[in-house]
Amino acid sequence: MTASVVSSVLQRLGDLVIQEATFLSDVPRQVSSMKAELSQMQCFLNVVDAKCLEGNSMMKNLASNIQDVAYRVEEVIDNAHFIFRRRNTSVSKYTHIFGDSIDLREVGKNIQVIRKEISEIFERYNRYNAVNSSTSTEAQPIFREDEDFYAQRLVLPGLDQGMDIVGFDHEIAQIKSYLLDQNNMNLTVISIVGQAGAGKSTLAKLAYSSVITEGYFHKYGWVSISPKYSALEVLRDLVRQIRGTGKISERKSMHLNFYGETEVSKLLFDFLKEERYLIVLDDIWTTDTWDKIKSVFPDKGNGSRIILTTRDMEVGQHPKTKLQIHTPDLLDEDKSWELFQKKAFPHDVQFTELEVVGKKLSKKCNGLPLALVVLGCFLSRNHNIHTWEKMVASVDWEIMKKEGDVGRILALSYHNMSNNLKACFLYTASFPEDYPITVHVLKKMWIAEGFVPNIRGYTQEEVAYRYVEELAQRCMIQIEERSKNIGWIKKIKVHDVLREWGIGQARKEGFLKVCSSGTDVETYYADEQRCYRVAFHGYFDNEVGKSVLNLRSVLAFNPDGKRLFSFNGLHLLRVLHFCSSLKTCTLPEEINKLVHLRYLGLEGSTVFMFPSYMKGLRNLQILEASTATVKALPSSLWSIAALKHVHVYQVLHWKAQEIRTKRSLQTLYVFSIMQCDALTWKRTIRSLQKMSQHVSWCLGIASTKRVKEKETQEHEEYNLDIRVDALESKVDGLELSGCFKEHHVLNDVLPHHNLFPNFLLQLKISCPNILNDDPMPILERLPRLEVLEIVNSSYTGKSITCSSEGFLALRSLVLMDLGLEEWNLQQGSMAFLAVLTLKCTMLRSISNVLHQLDDLVELRLICMPQLSVDDHEAARGRGCRVMISVDEEQNSDN
Repeated sequence: MTASVVSSVLQRLGDLVIQEATFLSDVPRQVSSMKAELSQMQCFLNVVDAKCLEGNSMMKNLASNIQDVAYRVEEVIDNAHFIFRRRNTSVSKYTHIFGDSIDLREVGKNIQVIRKEISEIFERYNRYNAVNSSTSTEAQPIFREDEDFYAQRLVLPGLDQGMDIVGFDHEIAQIKSYLLDQNNMNLTVISIVGQAGAGKSTLAKLAYSSVITEGYFHKYGWVSISPKYSALEVLRDLVRQIRGTGKISERKSMHLNFYGETEVSKLLFDFLKEERYLIVLDDIWTTDTWDKIKSVFPDKGNGSRIILTTRDMEVGQHPKTKLQIHTPDLLDEDKSWELFQKKAFPHDVQFTELEVVGKKLSKKCNGLPLALVVLGCFLSRNHNIHTWEKMVASVDWEIMKKEGDVGRILALSYHNMSNNLKACFLYTASFPEDYPITVHVLKKMWIAEGFVPNIRGYTQEEVAYRYVEELAQRCMIQIEERSKNIGWIKKIKVHDVLREWGIGQARKEGFLKVCSSGTDVETYYADEQRCYRVAFHGYFDNEVGKSVLNLRSVLAFNPDGKRLFSFNGLHLLRVLHFCSSLKTCTLPEEINKLVHLRYLGLEGSTVFMFPSYMKGLRNLQILEASTATVKALPSSLWSIAALKHVHVYQVLHWKAQEIRTKRSLQTLYVFSIMQCDALTWKRTIRSLQKMSQHVSWCLGIASTKRVKEKETQEHEEYNLDIRVDALESKVDGLELSGCFKEHHVLNDVLPHHNLFPNFLLQLKISCPNILNDDPMPILERLPRLEVLEIVNSSYTGKSITCSSEGFLALRSLVLMDLGLEEWNLQQGSMAFLAVLTLKCTMLRSISNVLHQLDDLVELRLICMPQLSVDDHEAARGRGCRVMISVDEEQNSDN
């Protein structure tokens, strides 16, 4: 991983020379010299990393020293960047010239000192141990990266192709028979027990997904339970998931985060007691877990079921209620080869010459599905028979016979990744077990860490997404959720076996330390390098800056403290991500000491409060709180010159402030503003519209109050929510939602429905009764519109007409909760539509529509039992996937 650190520093050195050479006087020459030194070193460092993995202690010491130096170079770069920004602000352009000259000389001196230190490191190394001649050439991977992979992966992704169910057909049928057995109406637990990687969760997921679409169960939920779980959080998660035909108290759900375990347990019991339910408790580790939560599951003799997955047979047999035990069978040779083929040849291309050696490799996996999947994905990138034969002969497959041990196969895939991709994978191990990782957050963290290079023709976000897709293609991560419209990966998870392996690898390489107790923080083992990143799970060391020196990243998930923590000793921190379930959490003024911080992430049910002064965070580029609530955003935030992205879920008080970050700000998403008056809103809109660059912005007003009669002090509450990504020709997304009434504070910015921007890519309209005339003749003229959603009684008419050659770019259409009775779709309209989602209970037939949609891949029908079998067959007959559900939540895009 030392090579990865140096690679990141090299990129930043290159940027420094290009962007700031005009003012750095003699410094560019010194920076270029440092860059040349590190570039020559990088090839050698690949060998160093390889030798470290073999246990060479001398190489480990060398790698650790070089890694320390690389991070010091990064500090020098940050200081130079700061001087550049200060000299280019209007206030300091002249006042800081003398001070800047002194600072620049200091930058040059530091570079000279570091170069001298590098020379001394290698002198000491050569003094005690000459480099072996076998390491004089770069270590070669089993095969090289596909040079065209960027072009192949940076394209619009396909739709979900579903999960591989090789060898599971009979077992799924068996579990479904337990779930749907109407001769047994008692509450029954089905325990799926098997070793790691045997497919327990996959089997449970396939059975679960199959039965809930049939409508037999009225309420259902799935929770994953880590070894260090919180019973309260598990119960809260179940309450949030339990959906069905009955109404859940919105008030109770809203205040769920303030309830204790007793209150949440009673709430969940009440939700379930009158309904037939199906609950999955995935990956239970101890019998104690079941004992703590079993009382919330009522047995009303109505056929309710619980699926429990575990590695431990004692845990599987523990529930005292009616029980069924299912142990997944390992795959036989034929099924192993079938699953291996699916992964090794994903495009159904057959290579006859590889069959014999391929069967040998699949047999070596001993029928373990996870091993077959990872090995198959790994070999899908190279179909050279000599490479495959070399693997059969060279890998110690006897180790694979140990139960659950797939480490050698994981190592094969890992060590053939690029350095940046290795870092991205190890970073996923920093999240808790079974944690749903949001991709757009993960991308921002990778970028802030320096893992994502600049690739000509692509943004860093696009390259980061390419990394997500490549890890998924290698089966090193699992796709948890895709967007329902186009199919972008939204959430991922890491299989617990891969995560455990990744945690161990990260510690060995000095990349990351995952800590759940004080012992984990303080202890270093002989085979580990010094770490610069720490992830805390549950436990948190309030003096982490003193316990682990020179930290670059701190990630804390549900820490047990009452406040954030002390920032003493964290002055080099680049990334801070904090997840909390406390009621409130105040960020202290001393956060301004984090002058190098690039990424600040907040999440959880907590209300976060910022200090009034935040200018000290002079390098902050990303404020990511898209799942969190903040009390208010201080005006000083907008004075941070480096700030690029602000994503916040909810702001309780929106202040009258001028957003002055005109050059760097790229995105501003505040999805819900709880309190905002008309004047403040107008000032905010004007400020954004005056920006010299294009800023993608989204501001949503969740509710506002106006005084109806002063003497009675009565208040009228409006449900308002408008999300706008700019109202200019450059706009690519627009969402209008809520209930618009007279005296609406947004009348002056709400575009009329026939004045939508021509460059619109996505449009969602969710405003009851806002459209009285058929909107299709207007919308079908938008030349780039790819996603269209009209929902929530936004259109009051009974019919829509789409003319030929209309909607030429549309890929996804959602029509929900509309009173449509007739849909006229002319030949040629929506020629490229791939996904169609309908919930229109008055629409009696869609056969005529389906006959016109030649490219339709998926049809989702929600609460539409009135459609005839002919409608379904018309879709299936064209090779279209048909998804039928009785509940909107089954298809929701949360």
